[in-house]
Amino acid sequence: MNKAQVEVSISIGYIMDEAAKFASFYFKEGDPTLPLKEKRNEVYLDDIVDDDMFEIFKPPGKAIGAEGKRYLADNEYTAAHLYILMNCLEVQPFIDVFITEKRKQFPNLNDEVVNVVTEQEFPSWFEKY
Repeated sequence: MNKAQVEVSISIGYIMDEAAKFASFYFKEGDPTLPLKEKRNEVYLDDIVDDDMFEIFKPPGKAIGAEGKRYLADNEYTAAHLYILMNCLEVQPFIDVFITEKRKQFPNLNDEVVNVVTEQEFPSWFEKY
């Protein structure tokens, strides 16, 4: 370490770390000279094995902080319910059926109105379907 130019030593150390990380991409299992350690909150998708679980409920990460429970307000519950339904790959075919039915029922609907109708009516339609 060069005590006269500490900033240069820090910069050189940073550049060496970055070069080692870059070079590790060319090794099959990473850089063999660096110790293997998981980064904080790092989760590998191989850790999640449940095949019956929908994709949207398989997040790539772990929760941090203290666990807590609270009840959602009605508008929060509705927003969460809609978000899950609209972003769940397994539900997408049903969304397509719903939109097709609405377009047959009301042929003059533009895309913006279809989106609003889908947000308002799809969750209850899906429960009955």
